[in-house]
Amino acid sequence: MSALSLGTLVTYNPWSIGPTALLDEIAARFEDLRIHHVAVVDEDRHVLGMISETDLIRAQQAKRLSLVASSGEEMGEAPVVFARDAMARDVLTVEVSGNFRDALGLLLQRQIHALPVVQNGCLVGMISSRDFLREFSYGELPGAREPISTLLHARPLESLAPDTSLDQAFLAMQEAGVSSLVVAQGDCPIGIVAQRDIVREKCQSDDRGNLAAERRVSTPLLKVARNSPPIRSGQRLCEAAAAMIDHSLPAVTIVNQSNRLLGLITEDDLLSVLYDALA
Repeated sequence: MSALSLGTLVTYNPWSIGPTALLDEIAARFEDLRIHHVAVVDEDRHVLGMISETDLIRAQQAKRLSLVASSGEEMGEAPVVFARDAMARDVLTVEVSGNFRDALGLLLQRQIHALPVVQNGCLVGMISSRDFLREFSYGELPGAREPISTLLHARPLESLAPDTSLDQAFLAMQEAGVSSLVVAQGDCPIGIVAQRDIVREKCQSDDRGNLAAERRVSTPLLKVARNSPPIRSGQRLCEAAAAMIDHSLPAVTIVNQSNRLLGLITEDDLLSVLYDALA
């Protein structure tokens, strides 16, 4: 595996933005391009920062709340928000000729999902955790053909009831230190919810003018839960990765023949297996 090249996973010539790009225009392009990250660069394509979908959503929410607070009952003029106002400035980059395992390690250790790829200090591409996961799903990388049962834990899996509110679910994830949890009725999984799903739904509720209603009535978790295909413990880890890619999921539920919940496997779980296997 020493010949494994990071460059084969890179998306070259990615869309990037300047520091004065407008927040609303960035949001529109995120939706059009179906992306989750964008690099902020100067005129020489030196990386100044990064904006993730979560950064964008939170900046949009802060903008709306600021507008409501400043205008009272009447809607005033929306404040102008630039990319520089929403971007993360502490950005790690990797060289296009960099080490495959080292780049994966940066994603896992920093708990981030994308890295700008540079050459001679200038942005030339992007690489994401999904790129590594997709490569893992083909079944050729170390660890990819191990059974899913190797990642299942003996301890009980925490899950959320379908009528849990978004705020309660978000708090539960923060307390557990996880980004995704299973939504289950008893011991039967109904779906998966991620912190990103909750933040997006709350911001969309604000967009629909439901901010006051959201404060009065909690949105049920089922509204944002996503279905997970049934994955069995005897299947291969690469099959779990393929399901995440095919269904755009951050995790998949593992069930037995009676559809009883056995565990939850996340993208980071699979990438950690790959990272360790490449040692």
